[in-house]
Amino acid sequence: MTIEFINCAGCKAKIAEEDVEKNKVVFFLNRMWHRDHIQCIFCKLQISDNRYFRSSIDPMKPSCYACHIQTNHPSCTGCSLPVIERGLVAFNRLFHIDCFRCAICNKTIPQRKGFYERDMMFYDDVCYMLHIKDVL
Repeated sequence: MTIEFINCAGCKAKIAEEDVEKNKVVFFLNRMWHRDHIQCIFCKLQISDNRYFRSSIDPMKPSCYACHIQTNHPSCTGCSLPVIERGLVAFNRLFHIDCFRCAICNKTIPQRKGFYERDMMFYDDVCYMLHIKDVL
């Protein structure tokens, strides 16, 4: 039986038959890779947790989970971190639920209670009524 050798997409060296037999090789992005040679295109770290994704800048190169999240998810207006799961949109600005806060007391504004806005600043009902309502 003849085996056609394939080069690793990471190190460019030939993939040995024993590497395949020992499960040291993975097929990803339509190419073969030594598991130890899957490196994130962004942070340049080895991806060892098997959570690799097609990068947004080069479809033939992987990105790690953290870099994938950073480059593919929109950022929260409040903290600038990516919003991964649920978010809240107010006046076309995206927030984490916990980052949507009153401009005066800095408490999280509960979604069920609603909020007030003035000059693109957000207020809970108590602070708005006490400090903002009658100010022109």
